[in-house]
Amino acid sequence: MIWFGRVGRSAALYTVTMMCMAATVRSAAAQVGRDRPARPAAAGQPPAAKPVLRTAADSAQARKDSIKALPLVRWEPADSVALALMQRQGYQLVRYKAENVRFGANNRTIQLSGTKGERAAVEREPTLLVSDRIVYNDSVSTLAARGDTIVMRDPSRGDDVTAYDSLRYDMKAREGVAYGVAASDKSGGQQWYIFAHSAAFSGDTSSRRGSAFYGRDGSITSCDDSIPHYHFSAHEIKRVSGSIMVARSVVLHIMDVPVMWFPFIFQDSREGRRTGMLTPRFGITELFRNSPTYRRNVENLGYYFALSDYYDAQFSIGWRSSAKATDQDPGWVQLNGGLRYRWLNRFVQGNLAVSRMSLSSGSTNTTLSWGHQQDFSSRSKLTSNVNYSTNTTVQRQTVINPLAAVATIASSLNYQREMGNVSMSLGGTQRQYPGRAEVDRDFPSLNLTSKPISLANWLLWTPTFALSSSQGLHLDSQGDFANRYFTRSDGTLDSLKLDRNTRATQMTFNTPLKVFSSEISLAVRAQDRENDFPERRVIVDPVDTSLRSTRVYQRTYLSSVDFDLNFSIPQLIPGDFHFVPSVTLSNVDPNPYFVRSERTGARWVHQSKRLSYGLGVSPTFFGFFRGVGPVEAFRHAITPTLSFSYSPAANVSADYLAALGQNLAGYVGAYAQNRVTLGISQYIEAKLRSSGDSSSGSAAPAKKVKVVSLTFTPLTWDFERARQTKKSGFATETFGYTLQSDLLPGFDFSSNYSLFQGSLQNDSAKFSPYLTNINATFNLDARSPVVQFVGRLFGVSMAARSVSDTASLLDAGAQRGSRLNEPSSFGGGMARSPIGLSSSRGFDANITFSKTQSRPAVGGTEIIDDGTSQCASLRTFRPAEYELCLIAFRTGRTQATTIPATTSGGPSFRQPTQTNIGGRTNFNLTEKWSAAWSTSYDVERREFASQTVSLQRDLHDWRAVFGFTQAPNGNFSFTFFVSLKAEPDIKFNYDRSSYRLQNSSFQP
Repeated sequence: MIWFGRVGRSAALYTVTMMCMAATVRSAAAQVGRDRPARPAAAGQPPAAKPVLRTAADSAQARKDSIKALPLVRWEPADSVALALMQRQGYQLVRYKAENVRFGANNRTIQLSGTKGERAAVEREPTLLVSDRIVYNDSVSTLAARGDTIVMRDPSRGDDVTAYDSLRYDMKAREGVAYGVAASDKSGGQQWYIFAHSAAFSGDTSSRRGSAFYGRDGSITSCDDSIPHYHFSAHEIKRVSGSIMVARSVVLHIMDVPVMWFPFIFQDSREGRRTGMLTPRFGITELFRNSPTYRRNVENLGYYFALSDYYDAQFSIGWRSSAKATDQDPGWVQLNGGLRYRWLNRFVQGNLAVSRMSLSSGSTNTTLSWGHQQDFSSRSKLTSNVNYSTNTTVQRQTVINPLAAVATIASSLNYQREMGNVSMSLGGTQRQYPGRAEVDRDFPSLNLTSKPISLANWLLWTPTFALSSSQGLHLDSQGDFANRYFTRSDGTLDSLKLDRNTRATQMTFNTPLKVFSSEISLAVRAQDRENDFPERRVIVDPVDTSLRSTRVYQRTYLSSVDFDLNFSIPQLIPGDFHFVPSVTLSNVDPNPYFVRSERTGARWVHQSKRLSYGLGVSPTFFGFFRGVGPVEAFRHAITPTLSFSYSPAANVSADYLAALGQNLAGYVGAYAQNRVTLGISQYIEAKLRSSGDSSSGSAAPAKKVKVVSLTFTPLTWDFERARQTKKSGFATETFGYTLQSDLLPGFDFSSNYSLFQGSLQNDSAKFSPYLTNINATFNLDARSPVVQFVGRLFGVSMAARSVSDTASLLDAGAQRGSRLNEPSSFGGGMARSPIGLSSSRGFDANITFSKTQSRPAVGGTEIIDDGTSQCASLRTFRPAEYELCLIAFRTGRTQATTIPATTSGGPSFRQPTQTNIGGRTNFNLTEKWSAAWSTSYDVERREFASQTVSLQRDLHDWRAVFGFTQAPNGNFSFTFFVSLKAEPDIKFNYDRSSYRLQNSSFQP
């Protein structure tokens, strides 16, 4: 029987229609009931496992979605009378379906019962309930149902509510009570499954359309297997859809084994960002110290403020115990704060963060960070990323991340605007170095670039202008004057470290003109360089070069103005040889045309210019060879670049050379130049045999592989130099080559040599090649032919395996919002965890080798810039700071450059030889185990600079991570934690960090 009814606002209209059922309609509820779990235990006892509505673990989610999409009951088509009643306005549809129906006229109840193949159903829009037995009271719109599987579907609630014993529900108030209830809740993209022995639930009929669920003696899990791998058993559970889920007196079970008790658990399932407490970061050892030397450490203890959809703020505290602290391993307190903002209709967004760390030794460090982006219009915008640290020594001493230990603190500011045909860029950069007071600043930096301007049909002008100024502040004490000595009032001698600064300002104006097919380039350059610290200069007598004197200048500088004029003549002989003539007006000496220095005071001196005539040719020659095996053919390509240039002899005045610290004795720069320059680049390419049937036209295109590619730096031979000096005619100071091959993807090798000992401008230069640099990089992954070949030898398939992405383990203050997203690091408190987690994938490895060395100087004063002299003042009275200074200098100076000399005659600086081997690899030990290792080894000091080792184990719903990290500053950390994928804040971790020197037995 099928009953239809409609309930109006003030009265009820009942219509009973008898219909013969031609066939039995199987409902979706019956399908769900096939594999339902056993009935829960008696009241008061938590269930052994969560009942689930699915047949197999591997298709659980798909099965659940398909069941939800299917109707719980299929209604028989209604006749014309029923359709007319159903379409009446102002009434709410109520319809029933059952094998047996009993109507009580006195109490106005309807009793419905079904069979396993045909269960009873009641629908009062929009709520639908399916069960074995249902009692419906239309007067008060209540339902009472009993059965093995009771399913209630209310679209406003989201997922279905399933009861496995009994259920009572008020369809008007949308409130109910049930026993053996299963429900689900989606929070942060994760589906949570909830079961309760006894539960009450209610719906919200307001505009929020939420629903509440209250349960006793239940369980919560995110595992969708038929037998969950874990669950939380809770005495009381409350869930408000789209809002919160909370439980009290909770016990975590792993495969039904109780593991840990929690007083409560809480999950915020609301969308967007919410005000609340941050998740503190600390380990078990902070609560139960396992060693008397362990130092407790707590971070990210704070509060997050979601002030509006367009700005928010955050405050947090970090602390490390100062018990048994040392100078190398102090305790500290860190305060972090941050503000983010976004102004949509002004196209403005950014963040402001501040952090202050106070060490137990008395040192402090304040770091500021400001990121700002603003579009003033479609043609102008401002971008800034400003970072500043007041004490980089503290920042370096307390960091554990190997990359952060040697990374620079960089800032940038840039304003861009398009003004008609001209594009303007104005900005600057600044860099601080960890452990050092040095600051490198480039500000301002102005660039004006114009699009080609057509002055006539035959004349095209493309001018550019650039102005920049750079400063080096508080430089390392290089040279002879590291300290300034003075006498105190009591007559004692004291010293003070000399503050050394340098500055360079330069301007360039290019005016290239294209006349018909010829190009004329005129460039004007001006530069002013100053070293603001005392320097020694050796003065050579221009008459008698054997007479030398030493003079100390309080500051040295070099100002210069230069201009170049080049003519590019069209190709004379069209063809494959590419003959290109050229005429250049260039300086006789490589230095600028006008100069002044500390040697000349305010007086400008100049040199001479001369014309240089040149002709260049760059053909390409090919050679084809028969292939072997899978190679159909080889092609060898050689591209030589050959050029000839001639410049007549000229004069350079003695005053000009003296201004630069040089003299005419042995000077060869004014000789005539008769030069030939040769450069070669070549490669060998293999064409693989095509696969498929070429006769049918289905053959795949042949693949080409570059077997080897070799490029050499051009070399110049000067015939006139060889004739005048009776020595080598090479006129190239450096030579190098690069090697690459597609057979080893990611392989790159380069090497460079210094060819001369001494300056090429003097006849005393000696041809003596000296290796200065080697760089080699080698990458391997599962797709590399070498790896696949080795794998086939051992019968292992090396195809890249796809493993589920690692969930982000960064603690966040709130969920992502629609208008303002949550960054990975917010509020100035940088994540101190050294373990970088990424998705597991197939094997890949990277190996790097680098060696850099400087040619030893012959004659004059040479200073080896290894930090010994810079830190010498701390050695006697503060040995701990002396070793910190050495480590900071040696491991953190890779990006700093030696101060450029203004004029000749001063001491020469030489960096100590650096040889490093770096390696990084990721691989899967098994389907569930993945490993990552990265290291850096200093060959010269025979010690490891940094180490990072991590092992990850995928535990279905959990993830276990083992990690060890050693930074270049000697700090190291060991981490072990197991975290829940669905909620990373639920984790068990052990962290141990130590702040110490690496191998502190440095000897000067």
